Amino acid sequence: MTNADVARVFREIADLLEIGGDSGFRINSYRRVARTIGDLPNEVADIAARGELGKLPGVGKASAEKIATLLETGRLSLREELGKKVPESLLELLGIPGMGPKKVALLYHERGIESLDALSRAIASNQLDGMKGFGAKSIAAMREGIEFLKRSAGRTRIGAAWPTAELLRACVAEMPGVQRVEHAGSLRRGRETVGDLDLLCVGADGRGIVQCFTEYPGVSRVLASGGTKGSVLVGLGQGREIQVDLRVVPAESFGAAWQYFTGSKEHNVRLRERAVKRGWTLNEYALSEADGGKVIASKTEEEIYAALDLPWIVPELREDRGELDLREPIDDLLTLEDIRGELHMHTTASDGKHTIEQMVQAARERGYKYVCITDHSQSSVIANGLKPSRLLRHIEAVRKVGSESRGMKVWVGAEVDILADGSLDYEDELLAQLDFVVASVHFGMGKDIEHNTQRTIAAIRSPYVNVIAHPTGRLINKRDAMPIDIEAIAKEAARTGTALEINASSYRLDLRDQHARVARDLGATLCINCDAHHREHFKQMRFGVQTARRAWLRKQDVLNTRGAAEVAEFVRAKRP
Repeated sequence: MTNADVARVFREIADLLEIGGDSGFRINSYRRVARTIGDLPNEVADIAARGELGKLPGVGKASAEKIATLLETGRLSLREELGKKVPESLLELLGIPGMGPKKVALLYHERGIESLDALSRAIASNQLDGMKGFGAKSIAAMREGIEFLKRSAGRTRIGAAWPTAELLRACVAEMPGVQRVEHAGSLRRGRETVGDLDLLCVGADGRGIVQCFTEYPGVSRVLASGGTKGSVLVGLGQGREIQVDLRVVPAESFGAAWQYFTGSKEHNVRLRERAVKRGWTLNEYALSEADGGKVIASKTEEEIYAALDLPWIVPELREDRGELDLREPIDDLLTLEDIRGELHMHTTASDGKHTIEQMVQAARERGYKYVCITDHSQSSVIANGLKPSRLLRHIEAVRKVGSESRGMKVWVGAEVDILADGSLDYEDELLAQLDFVVASVHFGMGKDIEHNTQRTIAAIRSPYVNVIAHPTGRLINKRDAMPIDIEAIAKEAARTGTALEINASSYRLDLRDQHARVARDLGATLCINCDAHHREHFKQMRFGVQTARRAWLRKQDVLNTRGAAEVAEFVRAKRP
């Protein structure tokens, strides 16, 4: 079992205990174990093998024994017993934003509600009216939360799907007779969520390749297996699965198949319309003359686009958002190699998992030329935010590391909360001591678009704020975006010289692609950051760059593609 699997089981035990009315001490002990395991930089199985589980924070003898049992058998009797005492379906209710175990317990014990469907029916028939803690606003929020869950069902974050996709691609590449294998579908286009995974390969023995694919150790169920296509379900951890389709195609048809199975559907419809106007047909086999005539193009995507009088269009742009009006290829879209530094990251000073030195070294290993340490401000109590006195000591600590760091510029900043009235969590006198300031909304994300917009604009107007982080506050598949007037915010950001962030975390990807494109078109500078809380989080930059490419961004549109001196000038230009 993975760390995430073990953490999930302990978290579910805590939830079920709380729903059942157990003691707070016992509940919190299981929650602490879940957090500890979930945050581990190393595999818990390796720690167990060394007999060192008892050394982990919050893991006593009894918890260590439970973890060892879970790793060995994949089961835990306590978890199974609790699932019999309290309906398992109640855990689904915890997926509703803002719904905690105490509210779930009330719904279960007072109204007999055991599932999302039952809750929907209860809301529709006014069965919750008069319940303590369930006023009109609370019930409206639950209704919206249920709708949100329905919208996000069946879609997997790209960050959760990517490791499995890469592992399977590498697995297929090693199979006998495979000459080439590539990703297709929405993963290739860099969409923030994917419904399934598509692999396309060229190989001599289609049936043998498909058979080998369906026998991959991670496969939980085979859906189809034939001479050219195999479909399987593969585990993603935390009880989730994703469908993976592998197609084996002839080398002479690879370009047509790759274009077809990459999509999007809307893009492909427009391409087929162009083909029909010329008396041709376009499908996964070829671009050809109608009625089974001469093949015009099929081996490469470039040939197909050229035959249709189009430049080759990069996958990220294939969404029917104007790309088919292009007459010249866009060959200067942002690339991962263009990123020169990270300007939003956290250390153990707040809620990060590594020290200043460790995070700087991780950035150095990626070839970055500068970083800015931006730990949380005081209002983010849950994130161990720094009060002014702690921040002053932290500034000294970061500057000391910076003075000893050769070949890399190390700046000190902060991720400062934007308060409800638009003011900032630190006074200007303290902000002036920072090299770079990230401002963000972490609480009070209501539905009032005017309030949200003006709150953000007030922060943008501060001469010390250099970037607005994750501007809509969304969490993909978990929390809807805070409504904002992106045009008003982008215009003010452009006017004041304030950057807007594309947060590269696959949980956020905020600004999303369409918002980022609007911001760029209105003259705002974008900044792509991983919001790294762990050295491994720097790897998520690929998702931020893909989002930027989907927004048609070039290198010059992004702040952290510039050199350190240019970034420093960007800050100076706004300061009084």
